Amino acid sequence: MPVVVALPISVASELAMSANGGKRSRYSSSASRAKLDRSRQTARECRARKNLRYQYLEELTASREKVVYALREELNKVSGKILSYDMTCEYFWPAQTAKFTQFS
Repeated sequence: MPVVVALPISVASELAMSANGGKRSRYSSSASRAKLDRSRQTARECRARKNLRYQYLEELTASREKVVYALREELNKVSGKILSYDMTCEYFWPAQTAKFTQFS
């Protein structure tokens, strides 16, 4: 019958550390290692989804900025036309508006 010697916890942990190159291993069994691999894979997938989400948001922002710039340019054109129309009509309207103001 083999003799089992109980070692103090500190000695047992030192032996475990020396067997793993000075590191304590939380995942020594194959089931624990598989769990660690799944966790790492899930983290990789999460980072990939995050990057895709940021790419999508950047593309969406860029497309909406283009629309805003196009609308701003159209607004400037229309504003310019209105101002030019007002400038040309300013010389003709005061005489006509004076007629209407006399009757009111």
